[in-house]
Amino acid sequence: MNKIPFNKPYMTGKELWYISQAHHAGQLAGDGNYTKKCHQWLEAQTNCHKALLTHSCTAALEISAILADLEPGDEVIMPSYTFVSTANAFVLRGAVPVFVDIRPDTLNLDETLVEAAITDRTRAIVPVHYAGVGCEMDTLQNIAQKHHLLLIEDAAQALMASYKGQPLGSFGDLGCFSFHETKNIIAGEGGALIINNSRFTEQAEIIREKGTNRSKFFRGG
Repeated sequence: MNKIPFNKPYMTGKELWYISQAHHAGQLAGDGNYTKKCHQWLEAQTNCHKALLTHSCTAALEISAILADLEPGDEVIMPSYTFVSTANAFVLRGAVPVFVDIRPDTLNLDETLVEAAITDRTRAIVPVHYAGVGCEMDTLQNIAQKHHLLLIEDAAQALMASYKGQPLGSFGDLGCFSFHETKNIIAGEGGALIINNSRFTEQAEIIREKGTNRSKFFRGG
């Protein structure tokens, strides 16, 4: 019997050369030339205010949860079908995940059920673009704006996918991508935080730099 692999990482053939270049430059810890190139590419791809590489999409979701400034008991709406990190990121901040059923055609959050799940403790909606198929972002944006909620996209599987011509990850206040080996573009592990709402940029950089202003320091600020 021939086994069908769940995923098969694709290599372009240049990976070892890039690694050797980083090694020769003495920059293996991140935030070097290749990090800058990735940030620039992501910002151009999504037209976001700022992109920040993280060690995983889970980390990007956890940073998003911190930026949401949640209090214990606050509620976050998300689909009932998703990876555990979507919920864990917000549970770690004391929030309560409110699971809303999914659509049978896309396996995405059913946008017609979201508004009924909103209470006075709801603080955010987290749509998950399952398998790179976009949620109904027009509707979800309208609901979030109407109820003054944050919109945080779990776009782990959706890099370079779009909804009505607009890149997924660029609709919400924040977006999160994954570069795990099962995803569209891989780095073994890795992720990215996409910041579309500029009010989160400075704090996101501080969180990513472990509570310091290291990013500003290296910019000469």
